[in-house]
Amino acid sequence: MKKDVLLRLTNHKNKPLSEEQKIKIEANVILLEGSATLSRLDGFEKQLEERELRIQQWENNIKKTIEAQVAEEHKCLKDEYDALMARKESEFNNRMVDMKQKIYSFKHQLEDQHKSHSANLKRQYKSQITTLEKSIVIKDKEIGKLSATISQLKNDKKDIKKSVERKYKYLEDVIFAYYLYCVVNSS
Repeated sequence: MKKDVLLRLTNHKNKPLSEEQKIKIEANVILLEGSATLSRLDGFEKQLEERELRIQQWENNIKKTIEAQVAEEHKCLKDEYDALMARKESEFNNRMVDMKQKIYSFKHQLEDQHKSHSANLKRQYKSQITTLEKSIVIKDKEIGKLSATISQLKNDKKDIKKSVERKYKYLEDVIFAYYLYCVVNSS
């Protein structure tokens, strides 16, 4: 029995004793030789082993609890991450659809504005051409009138010139006749 107690005292599972500590325990056990001391040491050793066993069970229970909590937390975080990613992907898809609709709408709006502006420019162009054509017609009429007036004035000038020449000739004849009359009467 002494040897069993001595072996249990010197061979701890978690914290092995150094050689110096083993020698001290051997010396104490050999010196004390009392059975009461040995039985108390044996009881103490058994209590120590029971406590170590309970502590190990308690540590195992805590470890299992912590592992379960970590697994639960990991599952919750994964679920939350998956939900966030799904929401993010959904938002991204919604924004892409929204952007495509806005681009489509903007494109058609620009096309409509371009068509409207182009139609306005065509109307303005046609209106200006019509106005210019009317103006050209009016100017052509005025040019025609001016040409007719110039032709008339040229004809009038010729007629006046002929009339003046006739009157000049007539007056010349009158003056010559008067001169002759004066010359004939003065002699």
